[in-house]
Amino acid sequence: MAFICKLCQKTYSLRKQVLAHERTKHRNNKIIPHLHLLLQPSFEQLTTYQDAFIILIKKRLGFNRHSVGSKRLLINVFPENIFVHLFQSEPSFRYNSALRKYSCTFKGVEGESRLKQILNYEHWSYRQDPKTKTTGYVLLVNYEESYEVSFIWMQAELIENNRSFQCGTVTCAFITDSGEFTENKENEQLFKNHIATPEITNNNQLIYRHILPRSPLQQLILNQQNNK
Repeated sequence: MAFICKLCQKTYSLRKQVLAHERTKHRNNKIIPHLHLLLQPSFEQLTTYQDAFIILIKKRLGFNRHSVGSKRLLINVFPENIFVHLFQSEPSFRYNSALRKYSCTFKGVEGESRLKQILNYEHWSYRQDPKTKTTGYVLLVNYEESYEVSFIWMQAELIENNRSFQCGTVTCAFITDSGEFTENKENEQLFKNHIATPEITNNNQLIYRHILPRSPLQQLILNQQNNK
């Protein structure tokens, strides 16, 4: 049985040879040979999976020491065309044809800002307890270094009753932290060094926001139009 690299059409006798070939020759590949087969997702579909990311990320944010550290979320049966649509234009986007695997990472303050646009939600990276003034958040930068949020899509195969079913699975990995938040200006500035602060009114009162509903897709549409 021959194994063909779909990116350059080279043929190998073993699958592991194709995998090694792509790791060395196509490490930073962005080309998707079957891109023309991926349908343009509707705005309703995009909203559904954007909301899924937002909700699942926030569910992993907490307010104590047990909530701090590496976190991972998994979404089964995630459409390939939606993942490509959301992340294809990003500098870190990569596609491994032999593994049918996509990856995309976001780092530091710039990564946090870009994910606000992709998820179309200003407050995706943190949630707050209004009673204790405590915040759990996705850690992307501190005084020592920058951190990453990574997204990986892989094709999974399910076998039932001697039949094979293929579907996509998304994994999102990130680091979380937590801390107290007070309303005085000094601590407000310290907090800004870690994450974006919540909106503050003229009376210096914090506005605690629910996860959903969020703003419509108007801003996302504008961003997509500007990137074309």
